[in-house]
Amino acid sequence: MDDLIALLPLIAVFLIFYVVLYIPQRRRQKKHKLYIESLKIGDDVVTESGIFGRIVNIKDESITLVLKKGEIEILKSKILHN
Repeated sequence: MDDLIALLPLIAVFLIFYVVLYIPQRRRQKKHKLYIESLKIGDDVVTESGIFGRIVNIKDESITLVLKKGEIEILKSKILHN
């Protein structure tokens, strides 16, 4: 019984960690995934590195953006959610 009482603070810390950090992060990831899946050609986007561009091609894992001076191909996961 005393062993169980000694473990309660540790269990409480893990529970708080799960509720405060893990659940909101999972929600953000799900929202970002839905946003990435909804992108279409012609959408204006911003990358994680701050590059602004318009989508001209969409592949399985990458997107081609047209910029003022050319085109770049980036991973879909590197597009910021507006």
